[in-house]
Amino acid sequence: MPDPLMKPLTNAFFLSALCLIAGCVTQSPESQNDLPELQQHVPDDWSQVVITGELAEDWIHDFGDANLVNLVETAFKHNPSLQAAVYRLQQAEANAQIAGALRYPSLGIGFSSDKRKLLFDPLGSFETSTHSLSLSSQWELDIWGKVRDQHSATLAMMEASGYDLEALRLSLVAQISKAWFNAKELLYQHDLAVQSSASFDTNLKVLESRYQRGLVQAFDLRLSRSQAAVVRAQINVSETSLDQAIRLLETLVGDYPGRKIEVTKDLPAAVMPIPAGLPASLLEQRPDLLAAERRLAALGATFKVAKKNRLPDITLTGSLGQASTDLGNLLDGDSSVWSLAGNIAAPIFLGGQLGAQQRFAEAQFNEQVSNYENAILNAFREVETALANRGYLQDLVEELILAADQSSKALTQAWLLYDRGLMDITAVLDAERRSFETRRESISAINRILQNRIDLYVALGGGFNLDEE
Repeated sequence: MPDPLMKPLTNAFFLSALCLIAGCVTQSPESQNDLPELQQHVPDDWSQVVITGELAEDWIHDFGDANLVNLVETAFKHNPSLQAAVYRLQQAEANAQIAGALRYPSLGIGFSSDKRKLLFDPLGSFETSTHSLSLSSQWELDIWGKVRDQHSATLAMMEASGYDLEALRLSLVAQISKAWFNAKELLYQHDLAVQSSASFDTNLKVLESRYQRGLVQAFDLRLSRSQAAVVRAQINVSETSLDQAIRLLETLVGDYPGRKIEVTKDLPAAVMPIPAGLPASLLEQRPDLLAAERRLAALGATFKVAKKNRLPDITLTGSLGQASTDLGNLLDGDSSVWSLAGNIAAPIFLGGQLGAQQRFAEAQFNEQVSNYENAILNAFREVETALANRGYLQDLVEELILAADQSSKALTQAWLLYDRGLMDITAVLDAERRSFETRRESISAINRILQNRIDLYVALGGGFNLDEE
């Protein structure tokens, strides 16, 4: 019969274990942003604007381009790099679960069966059979909090992987947006080159006709032919660049680069104006900075573990089982066996291994502090640069649009003066080249405004969504 004392003893043992486990819930490490060396790099406000409000996650809609939104949605489903980041997050979640499992007692079940035959010559033989079923448990008491610190480190790394995924999503949206607007600009440039080439060819035909009638010199004709060839070559250059841009875009969205995406000439002339205030809590918004901070917190927890490795480990082991000579009566049992034992083991001499591990963990933590400092400074630089560039680029676009208009009018006058013999061909071709270049540059400048706005969104970790007063 089972021992009547076994059930209450067993219940008491596991009840005590559950109470201890309930009081040892592991949490992710606290934020490391209050470290003195980090606080010195966080300004109270920006130098460019007064900072207020909060960020929006759907900043891609600010451009008013439904095709761009569709490309981003496709990339979220099919981009291989994004899918790989999801799997890395799943790995981090599994590692955190593995580390967390060490906080609980391990429980296992075992079965053994033994049959022996003893020979007693010349008296004969004697056979015995023994069958046993046992339940065993082992638990390391986390008195010093070492297991909790290990679990805390893996939780922080899991959070870092989640922020890495968000950072990759933000980066992917930015790359797709930039590639999309670059393709639009190149389409504009290609059409401009085609139009300019047609204009050059028209003028060249006029000069050839005049040359045959002896009205212009061969020098004028050759210069015109040279410039017309340069513009035709520009068509090939723009076509090649457009082809590369579209194939890059298709790769980013996770599609075969077969140049199937149709690009339209609707490059936005303006974007949503920057509001009077922008978010100040950059360290709480940029996913790459959040990931760096979580890695710093993980290394901090790992450093604690390295220091606690010098302390003794306390382990409890226990087992409960039944034994019987008859396999059919094993569950009823004719005998019960149980044991409960404790073990304390502390390192005495490991040849300096523990001290080296502690110094290594401390150096890792300090290295990550420096890396995080550098990331913070770069983040603020990116925001400040993007904010400063917006004014420069807007002025640049306005000046280039004016220059393109004046160059076009100057070109018309140049041909009139050339027809009257009041201007030589070099000045006319120079005016024609300037007109072509200023139009090209004005298109590029509009795209640069869009690219800068994307850089600002990425630098801030999102778009603008200010609270209305």
